Amino acid sequence: METNCYYNESIAFFYNQSKKIMAKDWEPYYIIVMILGMIVSIVAILANLLVIVAVYIEKKFHYPLYYLIANLAASDFFAGISYLYLLFHTGPNTSKLSLSGWMLRQAMLDTSLTASVGNLLAIAVERHLTVMKMEVHSSMSTRRVFLAIAFIWFIAILMGAVPSMGWHCMCNIASCSNMAPLYSNSYVIFWTALNLLIFFIMVVLYSRILYYVKQKTKRMSKHTSLPAKRKKMTMKLLKTVCIVLGVFVICWTPGLVLLFLDVFCTTSCDLNAPEKFFLILAEINSALNPIIYSYRDKNMWKAFKKIICICRHAGSRIQQNNSGKLEDAQQNGKGAEKPS
Repeated sequence: METNCYYNESIAFFYNQSKKIMAKDWEPYYIIVMILGMIVSIVAILANLLVIVAVYIEKKFHYPLYYLIANLAASDFFAGISYLYLLFHTGPNTSKLSLSGWMLRQAMLDTSLTASVGNLLAIAVERHLTVMKMEVHSSMSTRRVFLAIAFIWFIAILMGAVPSMGWHCMCNIASCSNMAPLYSNSYVIFWTALNLLIFFIMVVLYSRILYYVKQKTKRMSKHTSLPAKRKKMTMKLLKTVCIVLGVFVICWTPGLVLLFLDVFCTTSCDLNAPEKFFLILAEINSALNPIIYSYRDKNMWKAFKKIICICRHAGSRIQQNNSGKLEDAQQNGKGAEKPS
């Protein structure tokens, strides 16, 4: 049986087939989404850039955990850029995209979000191994850390590229997703199930850490001779674990549930309205990650202040130099106007 492929059709053709509304004008709804999305993206870019620079310039951060945090910041930084790119190519601008342009837009977003989730899982594994051994820093070698980082990006890029490599619905219109009209429903299910699996693994790992910390705290309460500082560090870890797990659940669960509904609830569910806001919610996780993993670290805070002071000092020097050049130019102009 011969298969008909629609590679020469427009984006509007696939949107009509999937019955997804394509905006023609910048209505208030799209303007609100654009403003909120830009705020979240800019915060994510600036906050994660601060983390990357801090880990790079401070030698005391050259440990496995901080390398993973820096890579998490890099993936969230890319997520901010990808979401900004999406915002400028959505709404009425969607109709102007070619099929390859639409695939690129989605691939950037899928790659960045997959890398972010992968890094969250890597940090969860590292924290689990470290806390269970009662170590401050992981015994994992730098080589293994960078291999893990390379593997995370390989999987993320692969997941972003898979639809454009053939796992799409251009040759099987009936299998097209409603929310992502060029994606096959089977790919949407696979991507969602993979993220839910990672989510489940993270819940298990953090639950074990949580249980271990609670048990350790009870033992410490029976031995008053143990240092109070150690008890404080244990409780701080407990709070951090709760925040990490809670924020991840809040930010990611609505979007993942929506993707499943997109596949299994095709007729009676109107998913267009909450889709973009749930995507913003997932992007918020990228903006909050630096706060959760880095801003609670006093040494990281000191590094941030140092970077900000350097930037302010450099900015003031540039401003002084520019004002000095302007004064010199004005004086030279007055001298040229005097009669000889």
